Amino acid sequence: MLYDLLLVLSLRFFLFDFVLFKRIRNTLKTKGYVFKKLLSCPFCQGFWCGLAVFLATHPIALNLGGLLSILSFGFITAYLSMMTTAIFYPLIDKYEKKFSDFKLQ
Repeated sequence: MLYDLLLVLSLRFFLFDFVLFKRIRNTLKTKGYVFKKLLSCPFCQGFWCGLAVFLATHPIALNLGGLLSILSFGFITAYLSMMTTAIFYPLIDKYEKKFSDFKLQ
């Protein structure tokens, strides 16, 4: 379970905060309401990444217990995503500003 949580948070960071994808994210935000909301809401990002990881790593049970497990994991990862973004985003922003002139070769 800890592995799954770390995987979700890492995947969310890689897709939604990693500096190399910033230009793609900014372009997609102008393409429609859904992209704009998804790309700017850490709660939503954590929820959908959590659902994707849960469905990819666990057997799917088509009953109430299985549905509750999937939704529970999605909401737990959404909350963790929101909290880690609130804690780490100022640090990431500070780091990116400090090294904004750094160019990949």
